[in-house]
Amino acid sequence: MTWALSWKTLIALGGASFSAGLFGWLFTTVLISRLFARRPGLSWRPLKLNLSNRFTSWKRKLDSRNKIVKMREVFPQTLGMTVQALKTGQTVPQVLEYVSREGPSPLREEWVMVCSEMSLGLSAEEALFNMTQRFSEFSELFPFLESYRISRQTGANLTQLWQALLDGIEEKNRILRKMEAMTAQARLSGLLMGILPVLLAAVFFFMDPSLMAPLFTEKAGWAILLTAFFLETLGFLWIRQLLRLEV
Repeated sequence: MTWALSWKTLIALGGASFSAGLFGWLFTTVLISRLFARRPGLSWRPLKLNLSNRFTSWKRKLDSRNKIVKMREVFPQTLGMTVQALKTGQTVPQVLEYVSREGPSPLREEWVMVCSEMSLGLSAEEALFNMTQRFSEFSELFPFLESYRISRQTGANLTQLWQALLDGIEEKNRILRKMEAMTAQARLSGLLMGILPVLLAAVFFFMDPSLMAPLFTEKAGWAILLTAFFLETLGFLWIRQLLRLEV
């Protein structure tokens, strides 16, 4: 009896949620349809256009973020190529032309754009500055540009400056990998601690439904579920904040 009661309660809650959502959707649809019918000047097109623009903007931001992540991964390799090219006696424009042909993608396409701007009359410094403006979140480009500026203004050895920058980036990446490896167990423990209550609740429900039925049939049980959900979310966010890596 308790088993049937608990399942009936769950089915009733699910049916009520579905009915409420369906009623809300139908009510909104009818209301908007009558609004557009009463006002012929209005149409669905501005609303669709707004939603399309928002989706396009969100997709563009996501693509840009993924591209920056990939650029960060290949930047040390590109920087190593520039250092080796400088050691052979090539000038900075020649080095940029070299990495635009042989550099790894997707950073290679940006070097191609830099070389195109230089062919139109911009200096290497101006073209690199434009590149940093296009990818303001790509923080590694700023010391790359500043090293070139310092070399032009003071006559410092650009090869040594870019080599020092490369060593710093490689050391930073090594520390990040080490920290991720050291916190892997803690992140896994946090994930298991978050999933464990749900799994235990499912196991107890199938072993003895009468034990879990009050959580779904009584107000006190609903309060306990809401409190548990709030605490689980709080714990997840807390662990995520503690394990956030900043180098």
